[in-house]
Amino acid sequence: SPKSYEPFTRQNNFPDFKPKTVAQFGDAPNLLPVGEGGEFKTGTIKDGKETYKLLTAGRIVAVSRQAIINDDLDAFSRLPALFGASAARYQSDIVWAIITSNPVMGDGIALFHATHGNLTASGTAIAIASLGAGRAAMRLQKGLDNVEMLNLMPKYIMAPAALETVVDQYLTATQVVFAKSSDVNPFAAGGDSQLKKIIEPRLDANSAVSWYLAADPSQVDTIEWGFLDGQEGVFLEQEMGFLVDGMQLKCRLDFAAKGIDHRGLYKNVGG
Repeated sequence: SPKSYEPFTRQNNFPDFKPKTVAQFGDAPNLLPVGEGGEFKTGTIKDGKETYKLLTAGRIVAVSRQAIINDDLDAFSRLPALFGASAARYQSDIVWAIITSNPVMGDGIALFHATHGNLTASGTAIAIASLGAGRAAMRLQKGLDNVEMLNLMPKYIMAPAALETVVDQYLTATQVVFAKSSDVNPFAAGGDSQLKKIIEPRLDANSAVSWYLAADPSQVDTIEWGFLDGQEGVFLEQEMGFLVDGMQLKCRLDFAAKGIDHRGLYKNVGG
């Protein structure tokens, strides 16, 4: 089961089930000239934090002895793979819910908000101008101290399935002789500002017109997710029945995700 969130997020596992705090540090203060015999000025670094904890999810499937013996299609042996796909869907549900539910961050403001400078609430369809506005908004994001320009660059465009064809139109390079500079598409394949598409049907259930931009997670934090150390992915355990002929297969998954920094994400509500 595809996990389309992986490119713009990062994995960071948990050592235990205690709440984990992810610290954020602003930029170091700007350097100041120091004259001969002069004193060095003291500066500060602003910090912030986001906190979340691991959650456990799971199910049990009971299979009778007769069903095992009569399994002509070998379906029982495929149960582990089916549970693996179920676990992957659960992970995607958790991560994409952060995007669609727009949760409140540690600063008391929603992930996508005008105060965060990452929301175009008036809504515009995907076009060169609207993509440019989103790129400019990310470029102008500032650090925690609201002074240093981060100069972030969007790398991914995330959209519902309803907009996939429109996204392709703006990301596909074409051999065209442009009559004027305004006809050039800087976001198409091969350009310096090329965007990579992520199409996610879970976005359709929330809005068929809203679209998003995300920075490379190596440049700035976006969404963080993880498993319990040593328990990456789904854990399966089986138990043979005694009072009832058959067996039970238990699936367990320890997983959690959290929006860490709003600066690497941008939303346009669409139009």
